[in-house]
Amino acid sequence: MTEVKEITEAMQEQVLSALKVSQTAIVEGVRTFTDTVGSITPESLKTEAIPGLDALPDPKELMDASFGFAEALLNTQKEFAQSLLAAAAPNGATPAKPVVKKS
Repeated sequence: MTEVKEITEAMQEQVLSALKVSQTAIVEGVRTFTDTVGSITPESLKTEAIPGLDALPDPKELMDASFGFAEALLNTQKEFAQSLLAAAAPNGATPAKPVVKKS
């Protein structure tokens, strides 16, 4: 069991590491693009000059609300999975760990 757990954890770490590297590259690309476009955009087209823009919801607040909902949803699913495992165990006991066969 320990070997499977270690392999799974190592794979998860590799996926997360690759994801962080790609996210960093994307953020830097967007920052470069934004800086370049901002440097050649006339003042009359800057976002501050767009009428009614201040009436739109703040993007950071929208993102925070969306991720807050996603976090609550994930927590609910985790609690459900834990309850399901407990319900499936005999007499509500903690599920037994599988027996590791040594060859």
